[in-house]
Amino acid sequence: MAAALSAVLMGLVTAPAQAADDGPPDDAVATTLKPGDSYTISDPALLANPQKVEDALAKDGDLDALGLKPNNGPSAQPERETMAPWGRSYTVPSQRFPRGRKPADPYQYISGIDECAANDSSDNDGGWIKNRFSYCQRHMIVIPAVQCGLWPPGCYVRGWFISRNTIIGQGKIGGWEGSRYARNADFDLNVDVYAATGHFNQAGATMEATLECEGTWEGGGGEPEDACDSGVYEGRKDSTRGWRNDGDVKFDLISLAPRQPSAEAGPQIANADFRPIYEFTIPGYDQLQPTEGEEGKLRFDSAWYLNRGDMGSVFSDITPALRYDRSDTSDPTGPGEPYLGVAAVADHIGDARANPDSTLPPKDNKNLPGAEPLDPLHRIAAAAGASQRARSDANRSVVRSYCNSGDVPGGPGQGLDCDEYPFASSYQGAARYQFEGGQYERDYSVRYVDPTENQEAGRRLDAWYENDRILGWDAFVIHIGD
Repeated sequence: MAAALSAVLMGLVTAPAQAADDGPPDDAVATTLKPGDSYTISDPALLANPQKVEDALAKDGDLDALGLKPNNGPSAQPERETMAPWGRSYTVPSQRFPRGRKPADPYQYISGIDECAANDSSDNDGGWIKNRFSYCQRHMIVIPAVQCGLWPPGCYVRGWFISRNTIIGQGKIGGWEGSRYARNADFDLNVDVYAATGHFNQAGATMEATLECEGTWEGGGGEPEDACDSGVYEGRKDSTRGWRNDGDVKFDLISLAPRQPSAEAGPQIANADFRPIYEFTIPGYDQLQPTEGEEGKLRFDSAWYLNRGDMGSVFSDITPALRYDRSDTSDPTGPGEPYLGVAAVADHIGDARANPDSTLPPKDNKNLPGAEPLDPLHRIAAAAGASQRARSDANRSVVRSYCNSGDVPGGPGQGLDCDEYPFASSYQGAARYQFEGGQYERDYSVRYVDPTENQEAGRRLDAWYENDRILGWDAFVIHIGD
């Protein structure tokens, strides 16, 4: 799977060859690179020290001494694999949703370049997904202007462009400009020009930055060209000096659903790959077709059963996680309204996953998933249809029957609620064996717990589903904190 975001660069081919009696150009560096070769670098050490890159290029005409081969162009090496979404996660503390309320800031966007740069994941190929709505990635682009001649034979670097680029993406809840069809996401790109030498400084040399997006409809239903396209902000073209003076450019992407959100329309989901393109123009140089770098991933959805926003967009290349803390206890004496915690539920889930065979109902080698992205839970959106509601109800029925059997310590007579894990709102719930096979029978845990905290945990979970656009069958993780 392609990773999120790196640059896509236009190659530069040879300008007219030197005359037969000419020597190498005075300002040239012999190179093994071919016209059109370029580099996209996400190594944090080199991002912090671009002078090391320029010194190597000036000395050798390539970056072999740094262990780097071109990512784009005729000499490009195979793309590197990045961690799949089921191996990556972000975590939201459940305290963001007290009493199931909508948070004041539902997005928690990355605030700018400094916050992006401070995260260890921002300079890898997959970028940093802070949460489902907030993405960034940092990379360096290195483009040599390569001329090849017949005499003396060989190719020469006649200048280079080096910049450190940061792209920050913002997903959305709701339609674009109030539309009931168009879903959107916004992006800010900063091009921090470190060096532009030789032919990149001559009159007429320009760079154009755009954001390309290719989308497909999940399950069909829409026109391919409507799945993802540029919006109002289509890019910017400027001289290298102009980019040095002002490196900022905005983009937006739009996905146009064929129908308004409704149960009759069903899910209208478009999955999209986006990538920035940097297209250079230098007088006297022809140009090759663009080559593609790593990709970022977006999901545009229309989900009528999400009450707080039935349209939106998220960065989907990650597994979302909600956290319950063992220390999150209720406080009826707090200022204002009593504080409702979830410690009883956190204790149950944490204890059960630490020692599944000790839980009720008894079963050897019991499997309780949901602790990590490689073994997640999957949401049942009961409001999405009759079959989903039936499965959620079946989960609750199995739990209720066992809790009422008398085999579970405690009970309603002691003022307690029967808590179950995995949740009834997951496909891994207690009735899984009825739908997927007897091997899953009793793969759940129940415990009688404080009803206030049990119900608070449920409200927070439902609010998180809504806010972070956890759709039916979306994978998710439950983390247990101290």
